[in-house]
Amino acid sequence: MIDSQVAFIRAIQEQAAWLSAPAHFFSVLGHPGCYLLIIAYLYWGRNPHLGLRLGLLMGISAGINGVLKVVLHFPRPYWVSPDVRALGHHPSFSLPSTHAQVAVTFWGLAAATVRRRWFSIVAVIIIALIGASRFVLGVHFPTDIVVGFLVGVAVLGGFLALERPVGRKIAVLSPGEKVFAAFAGSLVLVLISVSALAVLGDWEVPASWAAQAIAGSGEPIAPLSLRDAMTTSGFFFGFGAGAALDRRSGRVCAETARSVYLLRYIIGIAVAGAIWFGSGLLVPQDAGLAALTLQYLLAAAVGAWVSFGAPAVFFRLDSAGCS
Repeated sequence: MIDSQVAFIRAIQEQAAWLSAPAHFFSVLGHPGCYLLIIAYLYWGRNPHLGLRLGLLMGISAGINGVLKVVLHFPRPYWVSPDVRALGHHPSFSLPSTHAQVAVTFWGLAAATVRRRWFSIVAVIIIALIGASRFVLGVHFPTDIVVGFLVGVAVLGGFLALERPVGRKIAVLSPGEKVFAAFAGSLVLVLISVSALAVLGDWEVPASWAAQAIAGSGEPIAPLSLRDAMTTSGFFFGFGAGAALDRRSGRVCAETARSVYLLRYIIGIAVAGAIWFGSGLLVPQDAGLAALTLQYLLAAAVGAWVSFGAPAVFFRLDSAGCS
């Protein structure tokens, strides 16, 4: 099965080289950073409730994806075949595709909320193109994309089914209890990731995979690292805890001029970027407990800024003009 998929990817890359540019575009569109831009835009005033739901679902979906990757521990195409051009590189395992799964959960929830036929069609097209971009770049097998889509549908269905009953239980909690619930949820994401690694036992990444990955992309791989899991769980905690403490109903005043809102949005995103990239320079690249803890706290700080820090600043700036 791997040989036939390698042949397919190779044929696409050789016969349709022009696909590289659009593949990079849609791959970037499916990056978590792009989703964060949309979530911040919504949460900071345009549709706070949808922004909150999307932020929490992204954390849950990414956490589940990371666990499945470790349990299945399947290689990426350019790790196993010199015939595949590595037009991108990733240190994690391949199956299921994170881009494909998260695209389904993100755009699927958005479509289920908007409930407009045209929007649903656009969402399906975006999901399909994000998925296709991944095997064009040589970082996923087609089966990774298909499984990612299927897992995304399952995660989205579970979220929609449990959202209301779980939401009713959380709604009656005090702010402090909600913060604790967010922290507990983030620990669950960490624990299942650790458990997934434990299931592998003494299994090690084949030396041939690591060597071929470096030969193909020039970048090392670290598929058994907990860094992504700590990032995901940290953001989930920070975002959820910040939302629990943010009890302002206005967030961004409806009368705020679009130019003013845009400026504040840019500033808010710039601060989030400064926290992530600036503080990220302080996080060691090793896999030690201290480094993983710092990674968790850093991601939590970004999440808390998005759901609490920025809305608090914007609310103060707008309070004089809001009823």
